[in-house]
Amino acid sequence: MLWWEDDTLRSGVVVAEEKQRVVIVGADGRETRLSPARVVATVDRVEPSRASAARAAQDIDTRLKAKAGEVDVPTLWELVLREGEKALEEADLAALAFERPGPIERAAIVLALKHDGVHFARKTAGWLPRSEEHVRGIVSGRAAESRRAAERDATFSALAAAGLGQPFAATGSETERTVLAALERLAVHDQESPERDRALAAAALDAAKASGERPAERAFRLLRAVGRFGSDHENLAIERYALRTEFPPEVLEAAERAAGRGFDRTGRLDLTGLTALTIDAAWTTEIDDALTIAEGPDGRVDVGIHIADPSAFVVPGDAVDAEALSRGTTYYFPERKLLMMPPSISEGAASLAAGADRPTLSFRVTLDAEGRPLALDIVRAVVRVTARLDYDEVDRALTTGDAAHAGLLRALDRCAAARERRRIAGGALALRAPEAEIRVAPGGDLTLMRRDQGTPAQRLVSEMMVLAGEVTASWLLARGVPAIFRRQAPPDFGYPDVDPSLPDAVRIRALRRALRRGETSLAAGPHHGLGLPAYAQVTSPLRRFQDLALHRQIAGVLSGEGAPYGVPDMQAILAATERAESDGRRAERAAQRYGMLRWLARGTGSTVTGVVVEVAPRTVVTLDETLLEEPVASLVGPALGDRVRLRVERVNPRADVLVLRPA
Repeated sequence: MLWWEDDTLRSGVVVAEEKQRVVIVGADGRETRLSPARVVATVDRVEPSRASAARAAQDIDTRLKAKAGEVDVPTLWELVLREGEKALEEADLAALAFERPGPIERAAIVLALKHDGVHFARKTAGWLPRSEEHVRGIVSGRAAESRRAAERDATFSALAAAGLGQPFAATGSETERTVLAALERLAVHDQESPERDRALAAAALDAAKASGERPAERAFRLLRAVGRFGSDHENLAIERYALRTEFPPEVLEAAERAAGRGFDRTGRLDLTGLTALTIDAAWTTEIDDALTIAEGPDGRVDVGIHIADPSAFVVPGDAVDAEALSRGTTYYFPERKLLMMPPSISEGAASLAAGADRPTLSFRVTLDAEGRPLALDIVRAVVRVTARLDYDEVDRALTTGDAAHAGLLRALDRCAAARERRRIAGGALALRAPEAEIRVAPGGDLTLMRRDQGTPAQRLVSEMMVLAGEVTASWLLARGVPAIFRRQAPPDFGYPDVDPSLPDAVRIRALRRALRRGETSLAAGPHHGLGLPAYAQVTSPLRRFQDLALHRQIAGVLSGEGAPYGVPDMQAILAATERAESDGRRAERAAQRYGMLRWLARGTGSTVTGVVVEVAPRTVVTLDETLLEEPVASLVGPALGDRVRLRVERVNPRADVLVLRPA
């Protein structure tokens, strides 16, 4: 007999009856118990034992398939369709298909129609012939599916060959494009890629026998073999966040024309006679701030913070401005940087190069001996930088006192120290943690750069930039100018009480974990970490669009024309740039971590040192050289602050795997 099981037609032999159910042995030897109502057709009667039932079922199955093969389903469908679209029973269809229909012919009809699956639909009342249009659609769909299956098999075979080092035999088929796109999304976005893409990519990876520790790594390595990525160390963060790597030709041309025209000095105060110094990292090419200082009576000082003014070249709404807004910020990666504005402006005409007249927005602040602002004057100006210094040069000058401009630098250092003391007294967090970053030379060589944020030069520049943000916020608030402010709430449960005798790394991790995330808003509010009642960033307009927007707001007020951006405009700018800045931070962190793992991979098997900065719920060590904070599960029983030696057992940068064990 035949019966339906999960939309599959099965045949077998009844060997017993139990509690209003029949026990059937199928051709595969498996017993099934079912209600007699589920039986489709009784073909024949035999008297087998249980031992021979499977063999009898196989015989019935063979006879049924042979008889079903005699049914010309398309012809049967045409005959039935002439009588209209109405359901017919198996007996009626068997009478049309066979000269002498019997039980096995009726069962064969069911088997044939089910196997065909195109011309008839199974209904409660029997079998309904489908319309011609419906049949054409099914046939077309099956053909398309067959074509896609063939294309998929061809794509998988080509990928497998590429994985073995053979050239990728691309066909350009739609299925090939779909598979490659799924692999790319998995390689770039990992678990954030759509589930459907992950499933298709997994099938392709298995078919190609792609190697790797994680699916995303396997996908990357397979695509690398295909030629999709040009380097084993492709920066996937750029792909992940869809960052713009090239400026459109029209933007470059517009920037070059603007830079070539120069800037209008009308309305700008000439400050070229001042001794203005820039202090940056040696490799910095976007020089956006210069400092001047003059000492007065009673410990007072007049500090000048002169910020590059790209608005002298970039007009709101022009091609360069629109591109800068879409980028939002400059991204810094180990092997390259992605500028917010074309280099002809950001590294050229607007950058505060030594010896060249440059437009600035200058913040002139009078401070008392305690670093308290007494007066502020913001002017559009022209400045000529006297000397470009790097942090190391400034630190040496402050130490020896015999370098050029040492007197001015020491005055700035005293001012910065007073500012820092004042902010700490106001609740600021004195957290100048060291930083490490990887830089990749054009030839691929890695360099590990360490920067101590607590050096006098670093503190000097940092405090002057914070000063500019403090006075700008108060100036904007006093005039009701729509602006973007930076805020930070205090920790929910205060700062942890860390034993001061423990290494700095312990305190740094504990404080960072306690800090609340900073936020941006059109409403001013306290910035807990800086110890300020309000704060606005304006010191990096060459590489942050929000800063450029605030420059324009200030310049508009100074000119008497009023701020060019209203509240809705500033909200739109904030929305457009906040995501860019957030993506930028994540992308830079991901690229730096990859670079650090590459650095450590060179010393696989070697020993590194670090400090235990967390013991519960897991042991975490801050490595001395790279400053990576890594869990070390195999490190048992350490105390907080213990110094440890670890062996670099295994590193796989592409899979984000770093295995450290006690040395």
